Amino acid sequence: MKGTKYLNDETGVIVIGITGREASQVVIESEKLYPGIVKCGVTPGKGGIPNDALKVPVFDTVKEALTVPEFKKTVNTGLIYVPPTSVLDAVMELINHGIKLMYIITEHVPIRDSIIIYEIAKSKGVTVIGGTSLGCFVPSVGRIGAIGGKDPSIAFKEGSVVVLSKSGGLTVTTSEMIKRRGYGIYMALALGGDIISCTTFADVLPELEKDTNVNACVILGEPGGTYEEQVAELILKGGYTKPLAIFVSGVFQENMPDGVAFGHAGAIVERGMGKATDKINFLEEVGKKTGTVKVARFYHDLVNCLISLGVKKDFEDTSSDNVKPLYSTLKAS
Repeated sequence: MKGTKYLNDETGVIVIGITGREASQVVIESEKLYPGIVKCGVTPGKGGIPNDALKVPVFDTVKEALTVPEFKKTVNTGLIYVPPTSVLDAVMELINHGIKLMYIITEHVPIRDSIIIYEIAKSKGVTVIGGTSLGCFVPSVGRIGAIGGKDPSIAFKEGSVVVLSKSGGLTVTTSEMIKRRGYGIYMALALGGDIISCTTFADVLPELEKDTNVNACVILGEPGGTYEEQVAELILKGGYTKPLAIFVSGVFQENMPDGVAFGHAGAIVERGMGKATDKINFLEEVGKKTGTVKVARFYHDLVNCLISLGVKKDFEDTSSDNVKPLYSTLKAS
């Protein structure tokens, strides 16, 4: 199998809400770049209506789509683009028809529904990425969702480093940054920034530990929750032993009152829990004990962390010490 559990050359996607503006645009763009990953879609009331732009069949329900022998055989992943209050129904419909992996792109899923989704997914062995995920990119295979935009080659080049973040934008930006310094991407995965994260960093790392194609991982952390602490605990238990470069943003937030969120819904510090400095200190202690973890004090130091960990570059460093601004408003005197 070429790729990862999250996206590989056997991935077949069914898109829930496929005829919506955002979903249809993503499907059209993705199929031009990586044809064949999206197999079909579902929008109640739109089933069977010809859509030349989409180039994949649309059905009224998941059940109807999976009665087609071709799709019953090839569809194994759900991609959800529906309004927040419809996400739970979409997830349940996919689970009830045997789909074991799904991405929730929708933002602002009700917290109560997210808790239900989390509990049901765990009990049934289903992997849910999101909510508020931008998707997944594997250069050797393709993408799920809008990650990388219209021209993913700007940010992504095939290599051996995995980039994980709750932020879709930072997943792409970080991939582009390390690419310029000679590190290619084996997988970039945006886990989503909602308060309830159905798949965490610590859920993904054991998969990377087993994959011989992965040389290192880069994680973009943030305040709130205990996701970075879970990573530290996993490493201490030996669950992940490969090099890890991590940056935890939001130290400035500690000067603000508890309960104030910056950025993602999940980036909220309450009752003294989830502080960026606590996460950084814990991870640095783990790094001292294991020698496999480096914490970047500044975002751009992530590359230096990879270098100091001895991670082999995938190709030539194309960066330059002669950095010039794209625009200049000051004239030399």
